[in-house]
Amino acid sequence: MKLFLSLTLIWSFSSTAGALVCQTCTDDDCTSTVPLTCDTETMCITAAITVVSSGTPGTQIFKACASSSLCPVTSSQTFSVNLGVSSALASATCCNTDNCNSATLSFPTTPSPNGFQCYVCDPNTSLCTTSITCTGTEDRCFQASVSDGATTSPAFGCASTNMCAASASLGTLPFMNDVGSITSGPACCGTNLCNTLTTTTTAPTTTTAPITTTAPTTTTAPTTPNDNNCCNNCCNCCNNCCTNNCCKNCCTNNCCNNC
Repeated sequence: MKLFLSLTLIWSFSSTAGALVCQTCTDDDCTSTVPLTCDTETMCITAAITVVSSGTPGTQIFKACASSSLCPVTSSQTFSVNLGVSSALASATCCNTDNCNSATLSFPTTPSPNGFQCYVCDPNTSLCTTSITCTGTEDRCFQASVSDGATTSPAFGCASTNMCAASASLGTLPFMNDVGSITSGPACCGTNLCNTLTTTTTAPTTTTAPITTTAPTTTTAPTTPNDNNCCNNCCNCCNNCCTNNCCKNCCTNNCCNNC
């Protein structure tokens, strides 16, 4: 029994001792931090973020434990996304030793347009037909449906490749808490204006009633023998006056007498 308890304590101590410890902000402005033992995360992250939330600009310092979805390797990187009325640009550093994220980074400078274009959505109409020019590391067009718990709306815009990868694994857009969770997608593509909604239109089917054509009915009036013609025939065949029907008529009318 004592051996079992000893082994349990040793396992618990070794598990805790092996867990990564990262600095975590205690408030939104990150005026102070505390060490936090990570659960399953294998990275620490520190980031300085400039954001635009529903048209209002702001800044944020972010320090926390990070999953491999957000920090696949130890490196410095830039995350960027622009959804039109909301955007985020983050300078981040990922590391994998205890309290390695204690440093506070400088806020990123505004990047230059890069010529790449994507569609964004109008939050009032949910129409996604307005194009914007992407900036900096934004090399993908982003497309998803997001929900804030009450409503679901489309989210289109420009995004960096690492932002696309992180959002696909996390189910949210990193550093954009106001956008909500992703309910459909995301899908990212790498050609101009490729994040467009495609609709299939079925042409209406017109049924044409068969046309029935009635052939005109021709009524042939009964032919009445023409006596003069008959007489002429009769004159040509006076010898057959008694045998030819036409000549019989003629004979009766004494036409043969005129032959």
